[in-house]
Amino acid sequence: MEPQTLRSNTGHLTAQEADVIRLAASRGLAWLQEQEPQTVKDISRSIQALSLWDEPASILIEKLISMKIDGYWETQTPINDTARACIALLGYGKIQVEIIRWILEQQCGDNWNNNEIDTSYALMALGDRRIKNIPGCEWLIRNYGPKWEHAGTTSLIITALIKQDREKYGAFIKERASWLLSKREDSGWTYIATSNLVIQALILAGVEEKDIAPSIKWLLGKQQENGSWKDIISTTLSLISLKMYLDKLNSISDE
Repeated sequence: MEPQTLRSNTGHLTAQEADVIRLAASRGLAWLQEQEPQTVKDISRSIQALSLWDEPASILIEKLISMKIDGYWETQTPINDTARACIALLGYGKIQVEIIRWILEQQCGDNWNNNEIDTSYALMALGDRRIKNIPGCEWLIRNYGPKWEHAGTTSLIITALIKQDREKYGAFIKERASWLLSKREDSGWTYIATSNLVIQALILAGVEEKDIAPSIKWLLGKQQENGSWKDIISTTLSLISLKMYLDKLNSISDE
């Protein structure tokens, strides 16, 4: 099926359109299930993607948990990776209090490592557990500026704010979502991984389906013959985006 057949003129999801997404996802999942991810980041993203598509991931979950040391994952980017692992495990109902405790202990003042990426991922993990952290959110808002005006970084920031308090930060989220759309070129944002972060942020921000659809078509067109999107991270992020988009279409159809 051609990606261009993704959407009809009725404004409602058709069986054919859903099949386009599901077929792409099934091919991507088949490829992913043949891989043996080794890093915390790759394993976490794989678990997250499998969780959303209701696929088993017990072996990967056991592997990820076995790599944990004293409530966190000791990597070159421990806050990012621990937050990603926390988010992934929560998808299967694996709630480990010591992970959240460790993340909170790493907060210095109102942020994590004086770093926008670390702070965003920490806030996402906390937000998924419905733990609000206003100081961290306010730090992101207060310090946002040209230095952080990159598609991927901005997407992580507004995703964190949405998970923390969509209503409180609604104006900022809406404005930055519009900015992200204005930076789109040829329906994507240069890289597959970055484009997926943006697509996910736009879906969470409530951007209209018609504004997201061109990027989904672009993403489907990037899938390789073997079912992957080149590597584990790009593939897992693509699978996450497609499921989120399919859920969005289904919600439109139900209205």
